[in-house]
Amino acid sequence: MLTARLSGAGWDRAIRVLAPLGALVVEGWPALIGAVLIQEAGLWLAGRLVAPPALAPSVRERGVAQQLFLAAYGLRVAITVPTHYVAKLGDGNGALFSDDYTNDLVGEWLVRIARGDGISIFRGHQHLLDGLYPYVLMGVHAMFGFTPLLPKLLNGGLAALCAVLIFGMAREMFRTPAAVIAGLGAAVLPTLVIWSVATLKESLVLLLALLGLRIVQFLATAPRPHGRLADALVSLLAILVLLLDLRSTTAAILFGLALVVLVARTTYRPRPWQLGLSVVALLILLGSGVWFTRVRTSSRPIGGVVEDVVLQIRHRRAQEAAGANSQVRPDGDAPIATSTDIPTMEAASDAAPFTVTEDVLKPLGYALLSPAPWQARSVTELGASAEMPIWYMLIVASCLAVQATLVDPRQRLFAGCLVVYAIANWLILAASEGNVGNLLRHRLMLDPVLLIFGGAGLEWLWVRAGRPFSTRLPGLLIPARSDG
Repeated sequence: MLTARLSGAGWDRAIRVLAPLGALVVEGWPALIGAVLIQEAGLWLAGRLVAPPALAPSVRERGVAQQLFLAAYGLRVAITVPTHYVAKLGDGNGALFSDDYTNDLVGEWLVRIARGDGISIFRGHQHLLDGLYPYVLMGVHAMFGFTPLLPKLLNGGLAALCAVLIFGMAREMFRTPAAVIAGLGAAVLPTLVIWSVATLKESLVLLLALLGLRIVQFLATAPRPHGRLADALVSLLAILVLLLDLRSTTAAILFGLALVVLVARTTYRPRPWQLGLSVVALLILLGSGVWFTRVRTSSRPIGGVVEDVVLQIRHRRAQEAAGANSQVRPDGDAPIATSTDIPTMEAASDAAPFTVTEDVLKPLGYALLSPAPWQARSVTELGASAEMPIWYMLIVASCLAVQATLVDPRQRLFAGCLVVYAIANWLILAASEGNVGNLLRHRLMLDPVLLIFGGAGLEWLWVRAGRPFSTRLPGLLIPARSDG
């Protein structure tokens, strides 16, 4: 019976019917049409994205990917439609967060400005116009009218595609049971769900990052004389351009990973003097770029770069003291402050001497381990920390992934790229995030790595216990090829 259900005996059809009907009830016919387009386009993309970029997916792979997409998308629709309706009764918009409401408002006003209504964006919201996401919302509202539910459904579809991509990458690296754990985890992990049921750009950023990682995986494993390498590089360039606008740090990390993969797989081996000359040229190029950027953005001397970085981290710690606690910091060490106290805290942090514990270990611990459930001081903080036990388990299980066997030895290079990707994002979080809400939003970039390696670690533990997964999986989830 379980196999029949997974093969689509009824629940998938129910989702495909009920999701558009829910949109119709809440916001009318435009929402119905948009919901149908989102879910059907998502189903088609899910069937294409599960396989490597150069291969056509098999019927079985396509079926698994589409079932996973519908499960993840259906969960988000089941949360989005009722919460949107209840919130709409209160404020008329349906927004769950202040940023959610602001994005919808800016998108609607851009449509009205384009129609010549003679209005302008508030000064406090004009910084949003520098990014791509408000114009995506503008396109949705211009096409379907002002339907705040549709951007949420779109984000739900993008998040469901993220689950498919995580499943696909994990399946190419490890055994199918580990990929199933990673895919299902991406479908139900609370933070991945919460940020995908609001009008925020996090799901779009995560999808683009995963697409970039999927292409890096292809570059790391494809045969050298492959005919689709040029297509993959062009696609990666397009993704990097989009990410440069949405999240420049992620674009820089992906560019670095792609460069490392291309250098590692090249057949040309330079002579020592050529390598040294290239390193010197690269250092000159990067140094001149840093100097030019520094001159254009600050009047301080170039020698103050390191000092400014440390001050930025310390200002982040002042924000942390005002809005969040760290697991590695006792409750009494972080006073509860109002926004008027932040400048005073920043000045005090600037005057404090540099220490490894305060300036290195605590920011790293905060970025990876906060918010801890036992440090919650309100119901909201307790809700935000409810996922952390699962997060801690994934961290431990990811460390056990070194015991798991890769399906293809060529995946070792990509596995190393995933580790570098996670560490780079962790360092960026430690250096820049102090508000717990922003931390949870931007830490989504770490979720795919922990799910992929954590799924492999959990599968290894299960097999070590003498209960292999493969004998208990439904037939649809057992691949045609051997998993080793």
